[in-house]
Amino acid sequence: MRIERTQWDPAQNALEESLFHTANGYLGVRACPEEGAPKGVPSIRGAYINAFYDVKPIRYGEKLYGFPETQQGIVNLTDVQNVRLCLEDEAFEPLKAGTVLAYRRTLDMERGIVTRYIRWRSKKGKEIEVTVQRMASLSQRELFIMQYTVKSLNFSGRVRLISREEGDVTNFADPNDPRVAGEALQHLKVEEVCALDNGGLIRSSTLASGLQLAVAAGYAPPAGFSLEIETQPAALEARMEGSLSQGQSITLVKRCVFADSRRHPDPAQAARSILKEAAARPVSYYEALQKKQLDAFWQRSRLTVKGDEALQSSLDFSLYSLYCSAGRDAVSSLAAKGLSGEGYEGHYFWDTEIYVFPFFLMTDPALARSLLDYRHTILPAAREHARIMGHSNGALYAWRTIAGSECSGYFPSGSAQYHLSGDIAHAFLQYYYATNDLNYMAEKGGEVLVETARLFLNAGHWHEGSFRIGAVTGPDEYSCIVDNNFYTNAGAQETMRGAAMITRKLMEAGLADQLLAATNVTLEELEAFDRAADAMYLPYDETLGIHAQDDGFLKLAKLDLSAIPKENFPLLLHYHPLWLYRHQVCKQADTVLAHFLYEDLADEEVMRRSYDYYERCTTHDSSLSACVFAIMAARLGDMDKAMDYFRHSATLDLDDAHGNTKDGIHTANMGGTWLGMVSGFGGLRVKTDGLHLHPQLPNGWESYSFPLRWRESQLRVHVTGSGCRVEVQSGGEISLWVYGKPVQVSPGQVVEVALPKG
Repeated sequence: MRIERTQWDPAQNALEESLFHTANGYLGVRACPEEGAPKGVPSIRGAYINAFYDVKPIRYGEKLYGFPETQQGIVNLTDVQNVRLCLEDEAFEPLKAGTVLAYRRTLDMERGIVTRYIRWRSKKGKEIEVTVQRMASLSQRELFIMQYTVKSLNFSGRVRLISREEGDVTNFADPNDPRVAGEALQHLKVEEVCALDNGGLIRSSTLASGLQLAVAAGYAPPAGFSLEIETQPAALEARMEGSLSQGQSITLVKRCVFADSRRHPDPAQAARSILKEAAARPVSYYEALQKKQLDAFWQRSRLTVKGDEALQSSLDFSLYSLYCSAGRDAVSSLAAKGLSGEGYEGHYFWDTEIYVFPFFLMTDPALARSLLDYRHTILPAAREHARIMGHSNGALYAWRTIAGSECSGYFPSGSAQYHLSGDIAHAFLQYYYATNDLNYMAEKGGEVLVETARLFLNAGHWHEGSFRIGAVTGPDEYSCIVDNNFYTNAGAQETMRGAAMITRKLMEAGLADQLLAATNVTLEELEAFDRAADAMYLPYDETLGIHAQDDGFLKLAKLDLSAIPKENFPLLLHYHPLWLYRHQVCKQADTVLAHFLYEDLADEEVMRRSYDYYERCTTHDSSLSACVFAIMAARLGDMDKAMDYFRHSATLDLDDAHGNTKDGIHTANMGGTWLGMVSGFGGLRVKTDGLHLHPQLPNGWESYSFPLRWRESQLRVHVTGSGCRVEVQSGGEISLWVYGKPVQVSPGQVVEVALPKG
């Protein structure tokens, strides 16, 4: 299980920095060249802690009431990647001088290690091999380990290694791309630099948010090498010198610890303590723990395809990246770019709940629960946001956020996306259906459901006997501030019904005290939720026989996407928003996504007509789109089209299909890849009556299989051309629906279900 690049291409450096980053859910370090990148070679030098942020002002030409005044953004941390190698009077600078004779960069997903190998000849003919291994520890989240090995092929002489921890760092920016920050800013102020035994520590604070960061580095120099530590006003420098003989190898081990004040009361003390413990143990100790943890991850998570090795690698890369991106505490979640880059400034979106959460829910419910914990933690901020937006009660989650407040300065495609509160409610309900964990609903889930239901009840209004919600934006950001967005209304309907159902269950079980104390919800409110849900207006066009995306979409001018030059995509970078809003053009799946999540709202023929109609006007400018069209194409029986969309989704980052993977991987799309296979080809749905499967085998595959966690049981589903086989590997007996029929499977039992005829 590995991803590898063997083509030496400096122009692809920034892309490889993203693809080969190392992360563990808390810490992420881009795969930047240790020797640095010269001018002209693209590089975004960075390291990040999940949810470690600074605050900066949002500047408006014209500011109206309720516009957010500040936004949070992920902070580029103290740079620990610098290692300069000198062979007597020549520096190892493969991106600038000399000749690269061989190159290989590898991500080993079974060991959690990234390796960079270069065979290089200097201008004066010295030949060496440099191998650098990196690991962000999964067992000790603050720990990053680098092993820098030099082997001489024809050289004997003095060697110098100079490693540096640089505290004077800035964030990346591109003023021409709204998907990243518009201006480069420095967010860290160095407070202290001090030497430690065989290393040192840099203590910093963020300029506006006041968060504290401590980065400690410890060195194990090559045998026989001297070590000198120098402290500078904003940096540490370690100088090592010794001899290297022809055929000999030397290795520098560098251990770095990142500790922040959101998790540690005293980050500096924590960094010292963790570094001391790490330095006392061999690297092999952490490598063994890494391998053990990843073995367990792959056992409960890996999708397998027989008959398509290239696709298998893409699937592995997607799931591994998700695992390394997800926060494991209530402070953090999973950002749009994970911990691989600064795209979208480290913000959390609805992407997590709709595209990524299902993967963890069905493979690692404890980690899924931690993602829900984060949403509960920021519930007070969501309540405050609702008040700012004019609602007397309820909780409106921010469109873009880290700590809970709104970070989007463009409300038409930001705060107006009320569906996000429904998306979060959907995740809580899916968790309950999959785990039957009523205690969690009593502690946290019920409160979120009641407050989001209140938001929708307050945002909507009654008109001609139906409940309607005006002036919102759905998932399609090319159609903003619309009335009765089908996706939003469907999510609001589920939220209100779900809140009423869960609250009543808690009352019946005698578990409602905490919920009642937190919300003061009444029986009258529950009845109001039900009435509004039952009367929810879901726009439908009788002539076309499809659900309208909103009240006005089908009345807009049509747009011939084939007439638009390819270089003008994505459209948001080349056309004014108002021009887009006046046409029937979709950035991504909207109504089609609703048909996936809320499939019981429409029959198959309506879904088919809707799919065909919206496919013609969808650009897929968002990485969230192709996977949804893959799922629904499979649901409707068009396996060739489903496979085309699925392949695009599965290989999006490895192929750099959107041209911006240099800013970080697309984590939501990676979750969508899992959905494409398990919910698309596997037909998985989690409903109120249980687990549903409707597996199909794509053309060209011999078979595929996937593991699932359901309640307290671990099962595996294996699909062939004739049907599927379901096995309970651990836990108790389970009941599920396969091809619409009830099936029971006992532990150790394998049940085979034939593909229905016709």
